[in-house]
Amino acid sequence: MAQLKCSICDSVSSHRRYTVREMMFGFGDEFEYFECCHCGCLQIKQMPPNIEKYYPENYYSFSDSMISTPSLFKRYLKQLRLRYFLGEKTVVGKLIFKYYGDRHLPQWPREVGLKVSDDILDVGCGKGQMLLSLNSAGFDSLTGIDPYIEEDISYPCGVRVLKKEVWDLNQQFDFIILNHSFEHMSNPTDVLESLHEILRPHSYLLIRIPIVSSYAWQKYTTNWVQLDAPRHLFLHSVESIEHLAKRTNFVIENIVYDSTEFQFLGSEQYVEDIPLFHPRSFKTNIDDSIFNEQDILKFTEKARRLNEEGKGDQAAFYLRRT
Repeated sequence: MAQLKCSICDSVSSHRRYTVREMMFGFGDEFEYFECCHCGCLQIKQMPPNIEKYYPENYYSFSDSMISTPSLFKRYLKQLRLRYFLGEKTVVGKLIFKYYGDRHLPQWPREVGLKVSDDILDVGCGKGQMLLSLNSAGFDSLTGIDPYIEEDISYPCGVRVLKKEVWDLNQQFDFIILNHSFEHMSNPTDVLESLHEILRPHSYLLIRIPIVSSYAWQKYTTNWVQLDAPRHLFLHSVESIEHLAKRTNFVIENIVYDSTEFQFLGSEQYVEDIPLFHPRSFKTNIDDSIFNEQDILKFTEKARRLNEEGKGDQAAFYLRRT
């Protein structure tokens, strides 16, 4: 059998191969992947020339935003709550935070010491759904890029989404997010090198991705829902992210496992040959799916335990620019 070269660690070997079907939309097309025997990264052997076929108009990241823009007064109150959450301990902020709590506030801004005025970039953001949510929470300076949108988008609230690649940017940022977009990129080393250039010194990059260092990959292999062929070009292991970080002058400061019951619901359906957007899928109609309420509760609890054990099928990697 011909040897293959890993795109992450350059290892050349007879890496283990897998044939994987497209199952989100039910196309059923087959693609060859291989798992590096050195760094553990699972990667597509050859990117399909017609990749646009697998990102139809109803692909979730291209859907129009359903987030409404709050009034100026309501946003002012939300920003006071956010400032308190991030460490600015004012009396008014404390009262608002006590009433609303931290619901709808992500934990990562506090993890990396962000301020509401810091420049935040979301890479591979689609039409900017998460950026609009962050703006609603109180953040001021929000930019997104996605090469697959039709044209630049400027929202009335000030959020910008640009039709660009990372190497097209010359602005500096205080925090960069890749929220389930890194696995879609065909050149991960080049991407991290470019992000290193536009990230301010000692600032953080957050990469949220599915990972093969997980129970779900070991149990389901080619039926693992987050393999998502052929859209996911690289399914990283902890070791392959460590290798990339060192190669591109980042330091991994923290890893937070945040997998959900989705790893079981989707994978169990694939075992039964039910695509993700099939009429019998839990995504389409939970009442007509193969799952009952007890199944979902069981899977939710199992996902929680796996996260605690460091075996969940997705994680957030906090990388600091050295």
